[in-house]
Amino acid sequence: MLRNVTDMDLRLLRIFSIVVKCGGFTAAQAELNMSQSNISTHISGLEKRLGYRICERGKGGFRLTEKGQRILKASSVMFSAVDAFRDEAQDLAGRLVGDLHVGLADNIATLPTARIDAAIARFYQREHDMHLHIFVNSPTELELAVIDGQLDLAISYFSRPLPTLTYQPLYSEEIGVFCGQAHPLFDVASPSLEQLQASDWIRHGFLPVDQVLPIAPDRASATAYHMEAVAHGVLAGTHLGYLPAHYARPWLQSGQMRALHPLKLRYEVQHSMITHVGHPQSEAVRAFIADLLAEHGV
Repeated sequence: MLRNVTDMDLRLLRIFSIVVKCGGFTAAQAELNMSQSNISTHISGLEKRLGYRICERGKGGFRLTEKGQRILKASSVMFSAVDAFRDEAQDLAGRLVGDLHVGLADNIATLPTARIDAAIARFYQREHDMHLHIFVNSPTELELAVIDGQLDLAISYFSRPLPTLTYQPLYSEEIGVFCGQAHPLFDVASPSLEQLQASDWIRHGFLPVDQVLPIAPDRASATAYHMEAVAHGVLAGTHLGYLPAHYARPWLQSGQMRALHPLKLRYEVQHSMITHVGHPQSEAVRAFIADLLAEHGV
């Protein structure tokens, strides 16, 4: 029976929380960088410390026992309290310490107006003992990660604001329609609207179905959830697709892609920084936000 909580107990509880988040031992291997047998040993050790079983595992799959559900809830409350204490302590120290979790849209490194790298450089000039974690994901996944507290902030194009998040515009991005060299319309000087609509498209899975676009295709046999995936469909010559102009530029210059009606079939999207309305921000998060705003002239 657990009579006091040691550092090892905290580590075992964090491993347990990650296993639950991932949905089982197998899925948690990559997240924990542990073998399945090693994870099993740690969970068994935690159960021995507690004096009862917290999860069922085996051929029937992974599931929590009732006591395991209560331990998960209690440990979540405890870790939140520990994080709050850490943030308060580091604010008093005058030195930035801990971890900073930032989410970004994919393929923005070539966008001149996105000064993320400059903001990171400015941030690292501060007195700190920080570890920066950078994640790249779709807009929807970034919003969910900020809401769940997995990310401190995220920057991307978000089509519809959510009430639990704040949105601070930072920079814009031009989007156009592109086709690959092997596509039938590549050598057509000025393809008609009917030809474009009749073509097969690769659509953006992270945009709402009713998103207003310069041209709404009649047929889309492929869906992409990142810009690089859209580029693969376009380069294959099988699909037309919307891509950021800066991202497509190298393929335009090499002759592997062509922009279709670049003056007409283009639009701009606003990239914003999102944070959670109700989550307290550490001094490090506030400092990084200040550096982002300064670099983007906001």
